[in-house]
Amino acid sequence: MQRAVIYARFSSDMQREESIDAQVRACKAYAKNKGYIVVDTYADEAKSGRDVTKRDAYNQMLADAMEDKFDIIIFHKIDRNSRNELNYFTFKDKLEKLGIRYEYAAQPIDALSPEGQMMETMMVGMAAYYSRNLAKETKKGLNENAYKALFNGGCPPLGYKIVDKKYVIDEQEAAAVRLIFELYLNGYGYAAICMELSAKGYTTKAGKAFAKNSLHDILCNEKYIGTYTFNKIPRKKGGRNSHAAERPEDFISIENAFPAIISKDDWALVRTKMDRNRHRAASYTAKEKYLLSGKVFCGHCGSAMVGHRIRKRYCYYGCTRKEQTPTSKCPQKMILAEVLEHWVLQILERVVFTVGGMRRIADAIVDAYEAEQKEQAGSQATLMQRKAVSEKKLNNLYKIFEEGNADEFDRQRLNQIKAELREINKSICETSVKPAKLLSKQKIAAILATMKDEIFVKKIVTISNKL
Repeated sequence: MQRAVIYARFSSDMQREESIDAQVRACKAYAKNKGYIVVDTYADEAKSGRDVTKRDAYNQMLADAMEDKFDIIIFHKIDRNSRNELNYFTFKDKLEKLGIRYEYAAQPIDALSPEGQMMETMMVGMAAYYSRNLAKETKKGLNENAYKALFNGGCPPLGYKIVDKKYVIDEQEAAAVRLIFELYLNGYGYAAICMELSAKGYTTKAGKAFAKNSLHDILCNEKYIGTYTFNKIPRKKGGRNSHAAERPEDFISIENAFPAIISKDDWALVRTKMDRNRHRAASYTAKEKYLLSGKVFCGHCGSAMVGHRIRKRYCYYGCTRKEQTPTSKCPQKMILAEVLEHWVLQILERVVFTVGGMRRIADAIVDAYEAEQKEQAGSQATLMQRKAVSEKKLNNLYKIFEEGNADEFDRQRLNQIKAELREINKSICETSVKPAKLLSKQKIAAILATMKDEIFVKKIVTISNKL
């Protein structure tokens, strides 16, 4: 009796979750009619038909195929398999080399005859055409909405709400936007603006305190002068590039499309000031190396401490949470970089980079490595025993299915054992990596001594000269 699996999928276009059940029912009836034993079912919900790499269940099915767990894959229709010709025939070729074939419950295809192969190619092409045409028509509809300055999804910016797909000013939020622009033009920095907003009870659209990044996005948003933009961010292979300076060919920009919150004069002044500040900030760009960035943490809130250069001359470590969200009220003060690094290096000199300290570290590394290797060897033997037991259970269950005596409990047990086997095989792969050659304790101590000379001594001299 041939082993079959069922694959079902629904995408977000014109389909619902219930369609998975309908596909599985049809495939089970097909398998029963053919005399196949259904050993597993894979289902992807709200997944693309064109990109199989993003389908978790499909990829798990391919992984199980490599382990010879079934002979046939049953789909409801070809478009549930793939809507991309290259993906379809690439994976079909790989599976056929493993002795696995495709079959379709609602589209019987004789894949062995020339006529059947031609029909299959045509149907794959039609599925791909449908997908591409649907994307094209969807994009056309979105563009038409854009030309009418209608809402096209997502979250409207702070200061606006959507009424009948149109942008309407939300006066309560708009007051916060006007205050941000006013304070910025009056010389307030991002941190001071965040503090003012918090003092007046203003929050972001998500109800959170304003952070510096959110202020920058608000000050750069053209919607606040009534300009509607769409397709602003180019889409390239690998995703959207939100930092690209160029605009795509289908970029849409409509001035005076809806009520403005900020005047165009104020907008122009803000843009001029931001450009000037950006160029000024570039001239102060620090080329300082901070030894402890991301390695020391705030004792109050636990955030990482990172380096900053202030007024060209002074370098400090500061709490990232306090830096990004000034209203976080973290009491951690800035720490002079030279002082903190000098203190840490002195501790390392007295505790780590001594003859005894380096010897203790070398001993600990070697002992831990040897203990890990012994533990892995024991785990490998235990895993192999567990695998043998699970495979025996699986074979016994297959006999029950072949005899036609399986019930729902047997199906559940079959899935559980298969899941156990997948986890066991994964663990075996992780513990069977060939161990690296072990360094001697003397060599490890020599490496630590070299590190002391190359990193510690040179840096301590540099810091001492600054103090």
